[in-house]
Amino acid sequence: MILLGVFNLLIIATPYIHMHNPAGGELLHGGFSFTCHQLAARSYCVYPDGSIADCPHLYTKDSILETEEGPAYKFPVCARDLPLYLAAFLGGIAVYFTKWRDSKVVPNPIYFIIALIPIALDGGTQFIGLRESTNLMRAITGGIAGFAFSFYIIPLLNMFFSKREETKKENKEKEKKAT
Repeated sequence: MILLGVFNLLIIATPYIHMHNPAGGELLHGGFSFTCHQLAARSYCVYPDGSIADCPHLYTKDSILETEEGPAYKFPVCARDLPLYLAAFLGGIAVYFTKWRDSKVVPNPIYFIIALIPIALDGGTQFIGLRESTNLMRAITGGIAGFAFSFYIIPLLNMFFSKREETKKENKEKEKKAT
């Protein structure tokens, strides 16, 4: 959760860092290129007045976009990924307050599949050219998928780390018997 929190913080901070430290902003923006296509037409920007809104509809990966109002600083991930990562983080916090916090049992996968249907329909219909999605729709579908993700990954991580602990205990017992 700490790593996911830092990851989200860096995403949110990138356009603001870029405003005051162009080299640092470009470095962060470039680092996030491994996680996202970064197309401006499918992203949010921070505008000179401090507002956050859709970036200009340009098919560029530039991190700073010139507008009539002045430079617009693009978030380093798209309008679908930004809420996906944020919702995964918030979902992880929500899991802490539920029975899934210490669970090593993954919920029925059908619920995760249901949560992925909106993102699949939105992205899929756009990909095959049936329609162009909007940033709002990308944000909603990304948020749903990200939030649901936490309820599956945390039990899997609990299972993984408990098995590692069991293996360590078994190895220590074997060492004791051997000596």
